[in-house]
Amino acid sequence: MALELLPLHPGFGLEVRGLDLNGPVDAATWATLADAFQRAGVLVFRGQHLDEAGHVAFSRRFGALQVHVLKQFLTTPHPEIYVLSNVVREGKPIGNHKEGLNWHSDWSYKAEPAVGSILHARVCPAEGADTLFACMHQAYAALDAATQQRIDSLFAVHSYATYYGRAFADRTPLSDEQRAATPDVVHPLVRLHPNGRKALYVGREVVKEVLGVAPEEGAALLDRLNTHAVRPEWIYRHQWQPGDIVAWDNRNTMHQATDYDDTKYSRIMHRTTLAGEKPVPVRPMPVAA
Repeated sequence: MALELLPLHPGFGLEVRGLDLNGPVDAATWATLADAFQRAGVLVFRGQHLDEAGHVAFSRRFGALQVHVLKQFLTTPHPEIYVLSNVVREGKPIGNHKEGLNWHSDWSYKAEPAVGSILHARVCPAEGADTLFACMHQAYAALDAATQQRIDSLFAVHSYATYYGRAFADRTPLSDEQRAATPDVVHPLVRLHPNGRKALYVGREVVKEVLGVAPEEGAALLDRLNTHAVRPEWIYRHQWQPGDIVAWDNRNTMHQATDYDDTKYSRIMHRTTLAGEKPVPVRPMPVAA
């Protein structure tokens, strides 16, 4: 069967057909996938059922991998795999549960945020637990010219401690080691993607404030941009099936998990994370006098 790339949503996202990731992927095919990844932002591979080693090996074709700061959820023999799950074994959760229910780009709280993420579905609920993806190229392009000009030169503070405190207030607080590994960082509100296009770079919970703007004004701006970024026109909803692999580019998308009945269903998802790169601003950050 020949390789096919089928549109998932107008303007972004592709489903890859005619490829068995359990077998070899030749250089020409991989070049096509790498180009599609940067161009489309989201790639979906149905029915792959890779083992853990295969998942890691496939992910490394995209680039170097990073290890998550929440080491208690690295519960497979491969530390590159971050487990998302509600399953408890021997009295301990095997993965993080109820994470990602806010709109975000993975690891935006790092100085060099994750380039991409590759999520493999092992056990899926029969209903719920979909993942929504929003195209940040389309979100930026749809802003009015005055707003684009204004935010092209603005920078914001991304804070993992702020996100964790809001999302997981009922959990054990971050350790001193985890806090030290995730200090607040500053990124542009608009980043330049290697494909040459501008992308809105925001996120609920994790973006704490806009620099150089009065707090009330900055909060209103962030609320407006976060609301605009996830309009239905540029959202693809992925309904998971066991064996699915979804690879997404964090530089031009945001995503959000959706809830499910965790008293009725089990869920086990394995995620690998591509090593980061510093976001490129449209305009350099002003140097303090």
